[in-house]
Amino acid sequence: MTDEDALVFECALDAPLEKVWRALSIPEYLERWLKPTSEKIDLAVVNSEENKSLTYRWRESGQGAIVGAEESVVTFEITPMTDGGTWFRLTHAPMALPVAANSNSSAMMMAA
Repeated sequence: MTDEDALVFECALDAPLEKVWRALSIPEYLERWLKPTSEKIDLAVVNSEENKSLTYRWRESGQGAIVGAEESVVTFEITPMTDGGTWFRLTHAPMALPVAANSNSSAMMMAA
């Protein structure tokens, strides 16, 4: 994964930090707005720092999933703002999975 491969979205939310944290960390709340009903997305928590950041391993499957780009890491970072709102940053980055030496990828086939 490189920084150039990541998608980053930032915005100010008109909600207190604690409310945003609950929406990100309680599975039932997160599912309401994050998971489209037509797609299968499996989420697993990788790292969590309460009221600051939350990182999920994101895996798409089923129709609409892009072959070779099904797994990624999604990080939510939240910061309190002086007006009582929350600064929200979402980073969605594909996972770079190592290729086995015997995978017969084009690079290895050229070396033979």
